[in-house]
Amino acid sequence: MANKKMGQAEKALRDLGKSIDDLFAKSKNSKEDMKKELDERIEELKRNKKTLEEKFSSFKEEHSDEFEKFETKLQEAADEVKEAFDKLFKKEKKE
Repeated sequence: MANKKMGQAEKALRDLGKSIDDLFAKSKNSKEDMKKELDERIEELKRNKKTLEEKFSSFKEEHSDEFEKFETKLQEAADEVKEAFDKLFKKEKKE
């Protein structure tokens, strides 16, 4: 069970990385003012992703029995990132 949960968390991190890459690709076609804001958000997301990966690796080694709690937090963070993407693109479409 714990290995399945770890695999799901690792997949969530990969998906997050792909989402960041997709956002970067979309930012290239944005208006200049939005492109700057998107680029700043992308850099922030990359830093957050790196921090999550480091915490995940450390946690996985130290607390495999508590992994399920961590996975819930990781999923919440991924949901927040997705929501931020959605809001940012809705804002861009309105302009």
